[in-house]
Amino acid sequence: MAIRRRAIAASRSLRYPAIMTVDTPDQDRIAQLEAKVAELSTREAVFGPRLGKLVKLLPWLMASHLLIGAPAMLISVGVAYFTFVQAEATKKMQQADAWPFLSYGTSNSGLNDKGERMISLNLSNNGVGPALLGPVEIRYQGQPVRDPRDLLTKCCGFQPDSRLNLSTSPSSGIVARPGESVKFMQVAEIPASKALWNRFETERWKLQVRSCYCSIFDECWTIEGSQARPKPVAQCPTDWVQFRER
Repeated sequence: MAIRRRAIAASRSLRYPAIMTVDTPDQDRIAQLEAKVAELSTREAVFGPRLGKLVKLLPWLMASHLLIGAPAMLISVGVAYFTFVQAEATKKMQQADAWPFLSYGTSNSGLNDKGERMISLNLSNNGVGPALLGPVEIRYQGQPVRDPRDLLTKCCGFQPDSRLNLSTSPSSGIVARPGESVKFMQVAEIPASKALWNRFETERWKLQVRSCYCSIFDECWTIEGSQARPKPVAQCPTDWVQFRER
């Protein structure tokens, strides 16, 4: 009986073979991908709304950062402007403390060491800083004169063989201290040139004198006449007929 039962079981197994499942590498990959997709779906379901809210809030967050930084930026701009204004004010104070004021004048009140009266042409620095004297131009009846003898010839009848007590000093290329007066041309009254001296006493008021000068900060001005206010210029003119003492 036992032998028969075994034979029947063997015949059944041959007739109905068992179904066996064999795992392959592709099936493993598919399973892993399905698991990842499921995980991502879960995360999206949890964090998706939060991410959306965060994206909507980003512009407001950026604006708040700008608002927080704006006061600091305004303070920086204010400090820079204040520093600039203070530097300009300091510079102007320094320039004011070294401001020269040149004026032209003429007089006949001086006496030389011999007691002779002197007619003089002067440049005086009435400012608070030194003045670097530039070119001087003198015109008589609209015509420029080049030196003292040329001036006395045109105005007063000076002759080359005439006796004359004339003294000069440089009127350009020198520094005039505050309160200093430069007498760049002086004519003494002597008996031999009395007529010329008297003539010059009258004609000296008809001279057209202009001069240029600069400060230690390279600021330059020109003056014309004895009552002229200084006129600012970029630099001293180069087209004047310069009066030279010789």
